[in-house]
Amino acid sequence: MLTYLKNLQRDRDALTAAANTLAERAGNEDRQLTDTERASILEWGEKCKDLDKQIEDFNTQLESQRAYARLREHLEEHGADHDEPTHVERRPAAPLSAGQRFVESDEFRSYTGRGQSRAVELADYVPIAERAVITTADLAIPNFVLPPRVQDINFPPLLDIVDVVSVSAGVVEWVTISGDPQAQVVAEGAAKPEAVLTFTPTQAPLDTLAHWVQITRQALEDASYIRSVVEGKLRRGITLAIADAIQDAIVAATLPTAAGADLLAAIRVGIGTVQSNGYMPNAVVLNPADWAALDVAVMGGTLGGPTVGQTFWGLRVVPSKWQTAGVALVGDFRAGVVWFDRNVSSVFMSDSHADLFIKNTLVILAETRGKAAVPEPLALCECSATP
Repeated sequence: MLTYLKNLQRDRDALTAAANTLAERAGNEDRQLTDTERASILEWGEKCKDLDKQIEDFNTQLESQRAYARLREHLEEHGADHDEPTHVERRPAAPLSAGQRFVESDEFRSYTGRGQSRAVELADYVPIAERAVITTADLAIPNFVLPPRVQDINFPPLLDIVDVVSVSAGVVEWVTISGDPQAQVVAEGAAKPEAVLTFTPTQAPLDTLAHWVQITRQALEDASYIRSVVEGKLRRGITLAIADAIQDAIVAATLPTAAGADLLAAIRVGIGTVQSNGYMPNAVVLNPADWAALDVAVMGGTLGGPTVGQTFWGLRVVPSKWQTAGVALVGDFRAGVVWFDRNVSSVFMSDSHADLFIKNTLVILAETRGKAAVPEPLALCECSATP
């Protein structure tokens, strides 16, 4: 019982710590709690109330057992006030159960209610003659079902190289700056040249990216892992949609271009182009087929035998199925591309639609809100081989 009470206290402390962590994180980031965070804190609060009730009940029961143990000790020390009637038949006392032996032990009686009590050793806790033989024939063991593997929801890695900005409104604004001014040497007393820059403010509402799937209540009951698999698939679909939106924003932007004798040479020219615009490239985005072709070409051209390279000209390679084949995208993606994120992707489940309730059908919905933008086009460069 003491172990169970400690487990309840441990769970209560863990829920409190989790709620405090969410609140402190929001405070450190100078923002309000998201709907998901607020719902989590409310849910943890209800669980804390239930745990508090259980802790109180078990503590009351424990105090009752201690009082009973003290009463028995008092009766044994003072004995009865009168002799027992001669007509009462004296029978041998029934053996005490393991629980009674524990409650009446010196270790339990001396327990102060804090920390751990001394260990109580009970010989022949379960006599050998009473021990049942355990066999698998009487166990209803279901067949093992291997759930399908859900790929990492952080795929594709395109999201790892762009800038992600958390927003708290439904509309975002950014400024696109075009122009490449350069300072000049100016004689004393002469007029200084003007830096010609064009500022284009843009305002756009956030996009809602969402999809859903129906599943029967019986399917969830018969295979409980299905919900986690479906949620993983839906979250991955949201992530893929975000990457698609980022790629669309890049395609819609007017970017500098570079060319070379082949794609590998064009990438190197593109690096110089981005550096000339005042940015330091951090990655190159390639169609997976182009990456494979470049790896084969580099592997065959080495003098020391085949090698597998994960960089080209020192840049991290990011594969993207959305990238046009034959064209590489070089750039400082942290400066050039932004994903305005309203919140993390959320998953909801409900039967409150049409006749889904009477059909025992549930809908699992995943959605998020955000917007992709390219505020610094000069930080990127499209590279291709010379025709």
